[in-house]
Amino acid sequence: MPDPDHPAHFNPLGDLLDLVEARPEDRLLLVHGGPELLCSALRHGCRSAVSLAVPPRHPEAADLVVAEDVASQAEAVAVAESARRALGRDGRLALMLRGAAAKTARALRLRLHEYGFSRVRRQAGANGAVLLLCRYGAAR
Repeated sequence: MPDPDHPAHFNPLGDLLDLVEARPEDRLLLVHGGPELLCSALRHGCRSAVSLAVPPRHPEAADLVVAEDVASQAEAVAVAESARRALGRDGRLALMLRGAAAKTARALRLRLHEYGFSRVRRQAGANGAVLLLCRYGAAR
């Protein structure tokens, strides 16, 4: 019998879409996101949500790009490149870094600035995870 106090897919940071402030008018692009993240988008009432296993080269327009379980700097860069194609001015990007990628968060912050992202914030999570939140095309 499942334990309601400790769900099987417990996220120590809380609901990821709450952390990134997903809104009903948002069009979401979810990369590396499992079904839980897509269900969370539905619970948030987002206008649309697409979940893909890899960052698309030619993504649909989005207001918010969220990548879960980013395990390497190369993956993070691929997501950022896809995000800047998808996002309009002041669009948001959230990268949940784990393992080796979390250890390169500082270098990734600099890379994100090079790609036109600003207001890069870092939030530490459990088990060494790091959440990077930023905006595209916004005033620095």
